[in-house]
Amino acid sequence: MDNHEMLERIKYSIENRGVTYEKCADLISCVMSGDADGTLSGDEVVRWCRYARSKLMEIRTEEAYGQIYECYRIAGQYNFDDYMSACEFYREPQARFWWPRRKVLEGKHRIATQIQEFMDDPTTRYLGFSAPPGIGKSTLIKFLLAYIAGRWPESANMYVSYSDGMVKMILDSEKDILTNKNEYKHNEIFHNGRPAISSEYKTLSYRMKGDFPTLGLVALGGSVTGRTRANKFLITDDLVKNAEEARSPERLEKLYADYKATLTTRMIGDDVKQIQLGTIWSVHDPISRMKAEHEGDPRYRFIALPVCDEEGHSNFLYDHPDNYTDEKIAEIRASMDPVDFSCLYMQQGIQKEGLAFRPDEMRYYNGVLPPVEPDKKTFFCDVAFGGGDSLAQVFAYVYQDDIFIPDVVFNKGAKDETQPVVAGRIMRHKCHTGRFEANNGGDFYADDIDQALRADGYHMNITTAKAPTTMSKEARIEQYAPDIKKFVFLEPKMQSEEYKRFMAEVFSFSFTAKNIHDDAPDSLAGLAAMLVEKPKVVTSPFKRW
Repeated sequence: MDNHEMLERIKYSIENRGVTYEKCADLISCVMSGDADGTLSGDEVVRWCRYARSKLMEIRTEEAYGQIYECYRIAGQYNFDDYMSACEFYREPQARFWWPRRKVLEGKHRIATQIQEFMDDPTTRYLGFSAPPGIGKSTLIKFLLAYIAGRWPESANMYVSYSDGMVKMILDSEKDILTNKNEYKHNEIFHNGRPAISSEYKTLSYRMKGDFPTLGLVALGGSVTGRTRANKFLITDDLVKNAEEARSPERLEKLYADYKATLTTRMIGDDVKQIQLGTIWSVHDPISRMKAEHEGDPRYRFIALPVCDEEGHSNFLYDHPDNYTDEKIAEIRASMDPVDFSCLYMQQGIQKEGLAFRPDEMRYYNGVLPPVEPDKKTFFCDVAFGGGDSLAQVFAYVYQDDIFIPDVVFNKGAKDETQPVVAGRIMRHKCHTGRFEANNGGDFYADDIDQALRADGYHMNITTAKAPTTMSKEARIEQYAPDIKKFVFLEPKMQSEEYKRFMAEVFSFSFTAKNIHDDAPDSLAGLAAMLVEKPKVVTSPFKRW
């Protein structure tokens, strides 16, 4: 009876006659046998270890706890997630990195799984992973480097960071993970012995003396000639040194040129995979440049994790003090330039040069309108039906030459989700008039809103108009930018989360860079065009008496 048949028989017994410690122990022994003789693939080993682990969790005895570790240890030879769990299994709980963060990084974002899939896919060449500062990227890299060194000890790999200090810190961490048997269980997962470590040359190797090392660590700009090369992985970590460097397109251009010319020439063969971690600083930083050049190419993968969702709720609420709460994120957002926040924390590369609107040049009010009735209450709505675009509806209260913007609807939902919101907001503001952009089904959307309002006994003047086909969105926004800057917006502390998202998109719009989304500024341009247009005077001949 081969291992596959034996495993299925044990599983059948567990599922139909109940789980026992002995059955789980037999299953694990069978997995180890299949792993040793090669009759089980790495994926099969991981799958069966996870099955055994799930059953052992039902037993919850001290001896079962030891076998749970065995499941992690065996699977950790082939799986990065299980490797980190096994490596830290017996660490003090407060010292662990992975488990307090796993529910978020793996459970919510599948980071370890996405990295594993990239490493195992023979067709992939590049993985760009960007996330806010302080979420644990560098520590994740420490474990990844140790995992690579353990799983592929005869390969040559490179790690590159922005400074010698960072390189030394990573080397010390690798030395600790690979040699400190009391703290980490790396040497129980992989049986490669003790690596040769050079603090002078920043290398760590299981290979023969004279070969390029298993892991060579270098600082960007430092000499790499003759020291190290990569035939498996080239890993870069936070190449941008600081905000000063990030604010200089010229320095970022040189950085990218160094990365392309110096580092990629150290790769041996055509099968080297690049993993690049960092925080997005601008459209000129290395990850953003790689994305601009290779987006859409299935060999190039990009993971970008913003600090929060569109409602301001944290994406990194760890079971650990080093986390981002909603309150902390709100404080950071309030204290930062919106463009810097979009880059560093939302991972949206924005080019400051060429920005159409800056927060310090806009007009604001504190939420208190003039103590008289406005001349007009109106709105303009740029319709969208989901699919990544946002419906953008801007409300305007007109007081002679002053146009106040008290509210917006900014929603990526489908029609059945946005229409009740749009109709309800119109009635709340008691608008006299309003316009829907008629392009791409906007006229039908307007008819639905009109019927919904009439059904509620609300009557108003609704018009539709197609956006000019002779002018691009960018050109229309540029034409009406001076008028938009005269609008009076709610000051930031008075803005709802929806209003803040709307304004963030306004402030990210650039005349010189590619804009991922432009619905918010385009709706403001549509409002400005509607308010400044002169009514057409229609004349007809009549008989004089």
